Amino acid sequence: MLLNNKYRYIGLDFETTGLDITKDEPIQIGIIEFDGNGKIIGEYQSLIKPDKKTDELKHIVGFITGLSISELEIAPTREKITEDITKFFWENSIIIWHNIAFDLDFLNKFFPTLTYHSKIDTMPLAQTIVHYAQSYALEVLIENLKSEKLFNSIFSDDNHGEEKAHDAFFDTKNSNKLFLYFVKHVYELIKTYPNLTQIINQTEGIWKEILQLESYQDIPQMNIKFPPLERIMGGHTSMSQTSEGIDTNNLENQKKYYIGNIAIKDLLTALAENKNVILAFQNIQKLDIAKAVLNDMGIKNIGFTKEDQMINQEKFQGFLNKGSFNEEECMFVIKYVSHLKRGLGVLHLNSQSDYRIYYYIKDTRNQTKYPIVLTTHHGLFTSMQDNEETYKDYDICFFDTEQRYKSYNFFLSSPCDLYYTLNILESFVYQQKIDNEIQKTSNESTELQEFVNTFQVYIGVLFNESTKLFIKTENTMVQHDPIREHGDFYQSNLLWKQLLEKKEGLKTILPEENYIIVEKHIAHIQKVFDSVVNVFKKMYGNSDFYFTYGEAQKFTDRKEFTDVFKNKVMFFSNTNKQATPLKPEETKGDWQQSTKNQSIKTVPPIVDKLVTYIVEETNKSPENISYFIFSPKKDESKKIFEDLCKNDINKKATLLVENITGGIGKNIFKAKQTKNKIMIWWYNFILFLFANKVPIKEIILFNARGPSEQYIVDDIKRYNTTN
Repeated sequence: MLLNNKYRYIGLDFETTGLDITKDEPIQIGIIEFDGNGKIIGEYQSLIKPDKKTDELKHIVGFITGLSISELEIAPTREKITEDITKFFWENSIIIWHNIAFDLDFLNKFFPTLTYHSKIDTMPLAQTIVHYAQSYALEVLIENLKSEKLFNSIFSDDNHGEEKAHDAFFDTKNSNKLFLYFVKHVYELIKTYPNLTQIINQTEGIWKEILQLESYQDIPQMNIKFPPLERIMGGHTSMSQTSEGIDTNNLENQKKYYIGNIAIKDLLTALAENKNVILAFQNIQKLDIAKAVLNDMGIKNIGFTKEDQMINQEKFQGFLNKGSFNEEECMFVIKYVSHLKRGLGVLHLNSQSDYRIYYYIKDTRNQTKYPIVLTTHHGLFTSMQDNEETYKDYDICFFDTEQRYKSYNFFLSSPCDLYYTLNILESFVYQQKIDNEIQKTSNESTELQEFVNTFQVYIGVLFNESTKLFIKTENTMVQHDPIREHGDFYQSNLLWKQLLEKKEGLKTILPEENYIIVEKHIAHIQKVFDSVVNVFKKMYGNSDFYFTYGEAQKFTDRKEFTDVFKNKVMFFSNTNKQATPLKPEETKGDWQQSTKNQSIKTVPPIVDKLVTYIVEETNKSPENISYFIFSPKKDESKKIFEDLCKNDINKKATLLVENITGGIGKNIFKAKQTKNKIMIWWYNFILFLFANKVPIKEIILFNARGPSEQYIVDDIKRYNTTN
């Protein structure tokens, strides 16, 4: 028996007309019930007739769900659905789904009479036992887990036809598979690490109730201890397959070199001959491309300026034996043990609670030094500021030097994300709580919690005042005079003065290193708010928003920029042929070589003409459809997508569109799995495609005008390693 039969286990999923609970409604429901052995014992699926007129439904609904307007017009009403599904919902029913909050919102609003005991979200379960996944979208997880025997043993006897994503019934079955896979995986972990049962039995919540742990009750109660994660460090690999090495010792400090005549693969391999070298790129996408190239060349011992996530075993031991746990802490321990079982040496953190716990038990000793370090420009500037001694013996190869102003100015005006500061403060409250639990003391200080509470109120008032700046504009950024002492922010400025007063009381409460962090965040906020400030309106969810604040952009001259480098640094240019060639003997550029099987086409910024071109080209070659459409404006991207669907292109090729078909990871996965595809996105996505070796037949620049167009073309030619 896998699970306690005292409870009923119900998988639930809705397909809806959209993502906004205030405007959208459910149009399909899928339910599966299974028993304590994981056997399906009941199921239900049905379309649901929406209240709004079916001709008002967005075209996107049919594309994503596969549901037709004619089917919905004759579907049962919600009243009829309620009668049918009441039998599944009892006081002992546990609802299971992936990202369950969305579906529960629709359940509670549109089926308010139904009752249930509790809920289980399979998203954090997947994040606990599936490590380093490209995406935690349900369909991606299921596809990746199909190769595992343990996963395939679940629902092995069912036969419900062809599965497809965004069908409520099949999605329900897959979320249940993911849940049962987690349960079986936990039992496998307990076989190897029996003391994991002590953690589960000391955890608040549902898990100790539903897992069958009776057979482990005879395990002696003792100090809980798990082995440390063992990091396997390979030696520095020195190899050069396609070109001679480039000795950075022979290059001049702070000199600009032209690299446009060297293939990126050759250049990176040649630079990897050096030890203690930092390769700095404009963004994370280009960093990923460099990492993929070096890995392909057999160079594995690569580091990053971001700290290794290593654990202090002494502090971890105290954490394990504090005697009680909440569900997030239990999941963290299961994640750690799962890493042990799989032989992973570095802990993969991917949730806010993960980081909060990690900050308490992390190893603060000197981090591992690697012979080759990859970083972004911003990461380089931050590491030079925070860890000046760590990389003092490294030479720096600064790529994408034409973007140095943008990168450095962004670093200088790093926006204040007040929610990030709040998360840091809450992690300090958490550390204080854990210390008290370990030391078995209730002598808690209230000053820190009061400071955090005041900071939360401050954020709310500041955001309310910031909202007024956007009433008469659709812009997502507004420039404003210094916020401090300004009448538009009178209430938040009063609260800020209270925060400064309360901060002084934290000196005797917080460990010194934590108080320094608080001071650093407060100083950053104050510096930004004392300057002309850019207020950025950021969206999250479908209708909610928050704000970040940054200093108005400053422009630095070359001397001010180069003065920040205490190391030896070489600036690499893709386009400046007046600069000294890094390898003068090279005559054939990688630009021609890398794009010989791929065209870059510019089209007029007219949607109809673009769609006509795609339709005509698709009809000419229906078995070789692989287009990337650069479209910087989301409303235009959506219009292109809708018009392609109207021409039935979605029946011939997979459409991947920003904000419509999912996030970066999910769409990268689909792009790798699909031969025929049309991708409508902007600059960062194509670099991710290059890093993941996804071939593209033609790149179409739509509405990319001015200097940015040439910059895009140059980057495509330089960083395309797929041909």
